[in-house]
Amino acid sequence: MFSGGNLCDTPYTSWTPEDEHNIGELSVDNIINEFKNSGVDEVVITGGEPTLQYEELTELCSKLKDKGAYITLETNGTYEGQFLEYIDLISVSPKLKSSTPYDTKYEKMHLQNRINLSVLNTFHNISFKENTNIQWKFVYCNVKDIEEILLLQNKIGFDSKDIYLMPEGLTDLDISSKRIELAEVCKKYHFNYTDRLHILIWGCKRGV
Repeated sequence: MFSGGNLCDTPYTSWTPEDEHNIGELSVDNIINEFKNSGVDEVVITGGEPTLQYEELTELCSKLKDKGAYITLETNGTYEGQFLEYIDLISVSPKLKSSTPYDTKYEKMHLQNRINLSVLNTFHNISFKENTNIQWKFVYCNVKDIEEILLLQNKIGFDSKDIYLMPEGLTDLDISSKRIELAEVCKKYHFNYTDRLHILIWGCKRGV
């Protein structure tokens, strides 16, 4: 286990990804066919960081929108692109200092790239467009995170009503140990509390 910032991401999804259970590469058209056959009308695009593949993401979002999809994009807010024209809800989760994998070879890279104020401002400005919503979601480790969140809020200007805080944790015990503290923080600053329901229901497992 890394010494910092890794109680929400497991190794197979972040720093040392494993692919043996991955269904493999799919073309955009394959994904569109899956969407059409599914019978659903809402799509959540998540990662990893999906905006790294901005050209493919733009094509995917354009074709999904042509099929009438409501599209939510989950991103860390470090890249922008034409794909934003098709997004209905931007769920942006900027990486706080507490997410840094200290004492690893990834530490320096993470610190250099975790915040892109220009892109975050772009997201905030897009949220004023008709039919485009945004939520600012942060993983809460300790009270020091609040100082950084408030600093970002001051620089960018997003509303407290759009801020969602999630307790860090890979187990029910991890989450429970922070739940009351975080609930009080949310009450104090008029933020929203959001839990890690997949952990509470199924535990830290793949494919749930």
